This record gives sequence, structure tokens and C-alpha cells, in this order.
Amino acid sequence: MKRCHLIRALAVLSIFFVIAQAQAQDKKMYSWTDENGTVHFSDSRPEGQQATEQAIPASDQPASASPYSNADTGPSMAEQKRQQIAQKHQDAKANQAINDAQCAAWKSEVERLEPNRRVFTTNDQGETERMDDVKRTDRVAELKGLIAKNCK
Repeated sequence: MKRCHLIRALAVLSIFFVIAQAQAQDKKMYSWTDENGTVHFSDSRPEGQQATEQAIPASDQPASASPYSNADTGPSMAEQKRQQIAQKHQDAKANQAINDAQCAAWKSEVERLEPNRRVFTTNDQGETERMDDVKRTDRVAELKGLIAKNCK
């Protein structure tokens, strides 16, 4: 009884070995049954035996490759998430740089307008005009509000 199990186990192992070898080499496989009823498999036709030729379909991936690998499918979900986080970080840095530049411009304008009673501006026609005190103080208040709301 144990011998029968051993023979079957060896037959199954030899089948797997022959199939793997045939897939790696894209060859044909032959099977036959001997006088004891044991089924044999080989990649070469046996002499003196009537064997059945079986075609083994070619595999598009190497036998050593894992069918679960994602090398062909692009970046993994984790890598995509890392790329998204990196992109958000770069966008945040760019937005912060723009915001810092805007804040610096507002602060510079406040420094120009606040201490001076006579502020001159250029109108749409290119003429120089004096800004009256009400407009000047309103503009300073507006800029300080923007600075308080948007700047550190």
C-alpha cells in the first residue's frame, strides 16, 4: 500500500517537473503507460513504446516569475499614493511661495502708504495724482486686513 502511494507521488512530481521543463523550453511532451500500468511523461519520444504526443502551450511569462507580481502593471497603489502625497507637498510649497510674495507686496505697500501724508499714484491715463487722506487710510486698513487674514 505504501509503495503505491510512493509511486503515485513520484509520478505526480515527475509530471510537474516535466511540465515545468517543457514550458521553459517550449517542447512537446510524450506520455505512455508501461507494462505495470505506470504512466510516464517525457520531453523525448521513448523507444519501443507507443506514446501519446501532447502539445504544451507556450507561456508568456518565465516559469520563475510570480503570477502575482505587478511589474507589468505599473506602479503599485502604495507608490501611487506616495506620488500623490509628493505632488500635494510640491503644490503646497508653490502656493506658499506665491502667498509669501503677495504678503511681502502688501506689507511693502503699507510701509509706503502709512507714514506719508502725500502719496502720489499714476492714473489710467498715465497722469500723476495725489491720493487724498481718506483713500490712503482706507487702502492701509484694507491691506492690513488682508495681511492679518492671509499672512503669518
